Amino acid sequence: AYYSVHVDFEDAGFGMDIFMVDSNAMDASDLNEDPEHNICGAAHNHAGATCASQGGPRDLGSCKQWFWDMWAKQQQWLPEQLDASKADWQVAVTHFPCGHQKSFWVGMHEAHGLDLLVTGHRHNQELWSPNRLGGLTCFVTGGGGGISSEATPNVHNKRDWYGEAQYGFYDLTVTKETLEITSINWDGYEIKTATVHPN
Repeated sequence: AYYSVHVDFEDAGFGMDIFMVDSNAMDASDLNEDPEHNICGAAHNHAGATCASQGGPRDLGSCKQWFWDMWAKQQQWLPEQLDASKADWQVAVTHFPCGHQKSFWVGMHEAHGLDLLVTGHRHNQELWSPNRLGGLTCFVTGGGGGISSEATPNVHNKRDWYGEAQYGFYDLTVTKETLEITSINWDGYEIKTATVHPN
């Protein structure tokens, strides 16, 4: 599902529109393709699986198309919503990490005013430089990781790291003029920061 919510920070004098975008189509493949990551695959869904009662795909055979049709609808919906937004800040939140569907997200920033992209999927912390996405700041919130992090949190063994840490969280401080992002690792150290200005 996809939707938006408006938040007014009345005491601070600004507002934010948050757009929840479902990017799970990136993990929706043909029935026997990529069995360990395919949400529409036969490996981890029983033969009669259905999500129809919740408005989802009626069976595994229609699953991939259902997710990709929803992604296509969102590619129409999001620019319309961004263009109609009167909020000071426009933030999109989605599952698949920075870099997936890159041209789409760059377009949302350049042509429609998207200020920040918040993502997940990979189990590590990644605060991307805006120059990697046409000026759009993006971060991967997967640093919670738990037992399924991408690699060891050992700072002396970063061989399999994508970003700046394996475990941790992001702290956001938002005003009308700036959005400050701080990446904090598992033992409380501030390891990376970024400042975003409204687009």
